[in-house]
Amino acid sequence: MGLSILSPVRYGFPGMDESSESGPNTTGLHICRQVLHPLLSICSAACFLALVGWTGEITGWIHWLTLAAGLVFALERTWLLWAANPRGGERRRLILHEVVAVAVFFVSLALLFREMSGADFHTTGWHVFIQLGVLVSGLASMIHHQTRFTARAVHPGVMLIGSFFAIIVVGTLLLKMPRCVLPGETCSWLDAAFTSTSAVCVTGLSVQNTATFFSHTGQIVILLLIQVGGLGIMTLTFFAAVVLLEGLSLHDRLLLGRMIQDNRLSRISKTLTFIVVFTIMCEGIGAALLFAGMDAEMGWRERAFHSVFHAVSAFCNAGFSTFPDNMASGVVRANGIWQICVMLLIVIGGLGSLVVEDLCQWFLARYRKFLGKEGSRHRLRIHTRIVLVTTGVLVFGGALVILATEFALWNGPENGGKVLTAFFHSVTARTAGFNTVSMSAIGPMTVNVLMILMVIGGSPGGTAGGIRTTVVAVGLGHLWSQLRMGHRGMVAFNRTIPSETGSQALGLILLAVIWLAGNFMLFQFIEAGNGISDTRLLFELISAFATVGLSIDLTPLLSDGGKTLLIVNMFVGRIGLLTVMATLVPPDTRTVSGKPREDILLN
Repeated sequence: MGLSILSPVRYGFPGMDESSESGPNTTGLHICRQVLHPLLSICSAACFLALVGWTGEITGWIHWLTLAAGLVFALERTWLLWAANPRGGERRRLILHEVVAVAVFFVSLALLFREMSGADFHTTGWHVFIQLGVLVSGLASMIHHQTRFTARAVHPGVMLIGSFFAIIVVGTLLLKMPRCVLPGETCSWLDAAFTSTSAVCVTGLSVQNTATFFSHTGQIVILLLIQVGGLGIMTLTFFAAVVLLEGLSLHDRLLLGRMIQDNRLSRISKTLTFIVVFTIMCEGIGAALLFAGMDAEMGWRERAFHSVFHAVSAFCNAGFSTFPDNMASGVVRANGIWQICVMLLIVIGGLGSLVVEDLCQWFLARYRKFLGKEGSRHRLRIHTRIVLVTTGVLVFGGALVILATEFALWNGPENGGKVLTAFFHSVTARTAGFNTVSMSAIGPMTVNVLMILMVIGGSPGGTAGGIRTTVVAVGLGHLWSQLRMGHRGMVAFNRTIPSETGSQALGLILLAVIWLAGNFMLFQFIEAGNGISDTRLLFELISAFATVGLSIDLTPLLSDGGKTLLIVNMFVGRIGLLTVMATLVPPDTRTVSGKPREDILLN
């Protein structure tokens, strides 16, 4: 992927520098890298998708195309390794490709001999092994090629928007495969696009019931889209480059730092590794706990699938469920282990990677101090403190308010007790989207409370959406400071927060309000003839914009125009309204006017 600042830009596959090519093999090497290898990867991808999404079995053309791609791939990789420049690290970089090529060659040869002997050896697993071997090699080469794109002077916002849009398009095409839905069902293009957007933007709104409409293949596609959308395709690409020892260039670090909101360029690689490893670790532990908390009478494979799906969906704050009635289904109804585990995953995933990393460093420093070891004293950053305090206030305060509005002033439904139900919906309303009771049965005051929690959302740098906790906390703090007419500025945890930060926070809140107001009026106009109340429309709109996924059983009833409007709001909410606006609005490059200043009355 990335390169050292002093190294030349490479244009070949792993290990191939343009400057190192010379002699009669140059043309052959160029053809292998630029034509043959990508073509073989495309053929393998086509065979794999046809097997998974269309046929479900090895047909004649899949069999022979897979064998041909495998054998040619093995020969091509072997010749490329032999013809590579022995000087430098060129051949070392191709060793891994050659190991895969040797394994693919022997499997392909075995399949070919059994075919010639007349034996029925169309084993699906071995064909998938060949297809994935060729495809993984191609993806590794493509990751190396990304230097071409990230080296260009592209606005980080354009890169972020383009990466999410691309994966949404890919997800839409995958969900249109016939085997992604149950027999007898048909997924329209709009429903596929809506589901793909909802999964990639980790929202959870569904126009079709995930459990009763999509097959296991479709659910796995949704799961992969959630994971990629939660981490970000660029984050995964950069991480793969670090794993493949390609390194990150200065431009890569700047670009990634803007995307994950970390300006510590020297720690970008460590932060990136921490994000991916911590995500996998939390999802793995969560899946294990969920697996242990399910009824043992259910088959272990089904338990494992439900557990993994909900662990990923919860940590990524997606809200998708493989149960027909979400977490209100009888399979996990009144299951305290499931509800508590899902709540913890939601909160941890919504805190943000920077907060979690800062907390881990703080605990490590405290542990070393406890053991009597020397080490630097780690102080939690002001950002971490504000996120933790705001999150705690919203979780506990929201639960208390829901207890009052839903169970003291309204005879609302419960699942596992009133306290657990209140806490669960206080947590899930902040961009997770799971529900343990029917949302149509909750009280009107609780609906308003949930909308407030949805608008606030989670914290920057995490998988949550909304305006963000820090924006609300800093914005309200700045407003309070202005109302008091104080001159000491805004102070929090013995640190002064610049007034510019407070003004930006209030500006973001105002921008979000304007966006929601304009979209709500458009939403009303689109759904004017459907007899839907304004409260339900506003709830659905906020849920989409804040990437929450809660719905008062309205999403499937919307018109095509309403669904399209929600797709736009999910996309903008996941990218970030400020990022979208800053990308679309050209910067002001004019010089300072130098005109005289004059005050304007505001009150």
